[in-house]
Amino acid sequence: MIKNIIFDLGGVLLDIDLPYCMKQVQSLGINLDDFSAKTTATTPPSSSKPAVMGEGIIANGIINLYQVGAITTEVFFSTIQQHCRPGTTLQQVLDAWNSCCIGIPQYRLDKVMELKQKGYHTYMLSNTNDAHWIDIVNRCFGGQQQVNRYFDRVFLSQEMHLAKPNDDIYLEVLQKIQAQPDECLFIDDSTPNIEAAQALGFHTIHASVSLTREGKVIDPPESDWTTSIDDML
Repeated sequence: MIKNIIFDLGGVLLDIDLPYCMKQVQSLGINLDDFSAKTTATTPPSSSKPAVMGEGIIANGIINLYQVGAITTEVFFSTIQQHCRPGTTLQQVLDAWNSCCIGIPQYRLDKVMELKQKGYHTYMLSNTNDAHWIDIVNRCFGGQQQVNRYFDRVFLSQEMHLAKPNDDIYLEVLQKIQAQPDECLFIDDSTPNIEAAQALGFHTIHASVSLTREGKVIDPPESDWTTSIDDML
């Protein structure tokens, strides 16, 4: 019996446009290969499964270090700034980095609240980073108190020092919420993340994502999880 619903953030709740973000980063004069370059910063815990940023885009190099909280925001952005055109400001780097975060449609939050009011425990499990999270909390939710209205608890890769699809992150969430996998419905837009959860015994929904272009949503998901979730419960 499903008692707990665990939501991914980007692609499930939050509309994102990663290609647009990379385009904005490139516009600052940076070579995208630099994101994958080795860094002298402390490396994250080893894992046989690389972290997934989005469908088909793997977080590696300095992005992976930042995503699992192995380096600070200051180190991340100052490192990127060093690879940009002379005169590029940290604010320009931050704006480019956050440009992938389009917004959260209210109907998705309304569905989360509806499920919560029906008695389900609602959680978020996201591969994210401090800069994105601060932007999303303030711009999309209107503050941490609003986040707490929708979710019993939020699990972030940057705080857990783990990332999906590593099995350990799912197992730690189960331990923290004191639940068994078959009591949980996990919703994610990434195939590797879904497959990892299924292998552990979670119920899953592989969410379709909005079609985006140039940082804007041009078409809603082909099959939205908000319309299919009731059939799973």
